[in-house]
Amino acid sequence: MKNIISRLKSALAGYNFFQEKQLCERESAVHRFKSAMSEARKYYSERRQLRIAPELIHESWQQNISSLESYFVNAMNENFMSNEVINGTMVFTNREAHKLELKYISETIGKKTVEEIISKNLNSAFLSGKSRRSTLINSTHHLYHLMQFEQKTGRKIGSFESVVEFGGVYGNMAHIVRNIGACKTYSIVDLLLFSCIQYVFLNTVTVNGRVAFYDEKAKRDAKILLHPLFHADLSTTLRGELFLSTWALSESTRATYEWVMSCDWFGATSLLLAYNDLWKPWQEGELEEALTNNGWQVVKEAIPFLPESFYLFATR
Repeated sequence: MKNIISRLKSALAGYNFFQEKQLCERESAVHRFKSAMSEARKYYSERRQLRIAPELIHESWQQNISSLESYFVNAMNENFMSNEVINGTMVFTNREAHKLELKYISETIGKKTVEEIISKNLNSAFLSGKSRRSTLINSTHHLYHLMQFEQKTGRKIGSFESVVEFGGVYGNMAHIVRNIGACKTYSIVDLLLFSCIQYVFLNTVTVNGRVAFYDEKAKRDAKILLHPLFHADLSTTLRGELFLSTWALSESTRATYEWVMSCDWFGATSLLLAYNDLWKPWQEGELEEALTNNGWQVVKEAIPFLPESFYLFATR
């Protein structure tokens, strides 16, 4: 009865975007979640003593990790988006902006297509109470970024066979991108704890366990590879046609930004960046100039309903 009431409230509130036929069967999803949670905690315990190079992490993110670590190790469950730190750092919560984004993507690609993209293989256990609303708002936000990229560059997300994302929050963008097209390899660079959270989420919503940490040699057929960042040493192996980072790169240190630049954006031919103009490691106009001088076509555009926030799309 509670589940029926919850769904009715969601429908009346305009959140009825999760179709049962698209969702992962609950018992299977719960089993995958528990298994991935156990594996991720083991991976984390074996590497938690490794220290990220201090120049690669802001003190504020180090504080977030300290606040979140105990929850991940001892208490994380499928309702993890309700956790205060996760909700405050990984979940988009602006409902007024959400209404505009949802209207745009629904009119652009159709409500049915939106439903399929955000719902496919999603764990139904995530979709209760506040998490249901948060999942829709966050998924709409991510899909909106991708639709803006397509409109401004003329390049389709579904055409990219490889993607590198810098800062993958809990892994939802990877889930959205892979539901859009036939992306063969999706790589995420992030801090260890967040890589472990991504492992749990993505193994739950990805069929056949094709998610792995990059150093797990036994999983050579993995389609989603997680790269915990300790030192700037991924440049020789990490490659992707599309590089995307929504606010994460701009919330990084100058050293991290320069490392990504020195890697030539990991070989990408397209960039999708979103950032806040008041918190970024590059000087005003510096990034656009550097890209233009290296043969990129650059489009910078303000995000009208997010003050001081901008998109930067680039192609070569």
